[in-house]
Amino acid sequence: MSLPTLLALRMTVQRLRCTVLGMSRHVTIRLDEEFHERLKARAAALGTTVTALITEVTERELDEDRKNFLSGIEEFADHWGYFQERFGN
Repeated sequence: MSLPTLLALRMTVQRLRCTVLGMSRHVTIRLDEEFHERLKARAAALGTTVTALITEVTERELDEDRKNFLSGIEEFADHWGYFQERFGN
C-alpha cells in the first residue's frame, strides 16, 4: 500500500474511532465470579454479548412506558376479583 493510501486509511480510522468513542461511555462494574458466569451463559444463549445484554436490560428498566405499563398491571391486579365476578374466567 502506498504512503498516501495508508495516511488516508489512518485518518478514516481515527475519525471512526472518535465517532464511536463519542457515542458511548465506558462503565466498570464489579461482579462476583458466579454471577458473571451466569451472565455470560445467558448472553451466549441469547446470541449476544454481555455488554449488549446489560445495555438492553438497563434501557428496558429506564423505559418510562414500561414503568407506566407495569403500574397499570398492578392496578388491574387490584381489581382482578371484580373482573372475574363480572366477566367470568
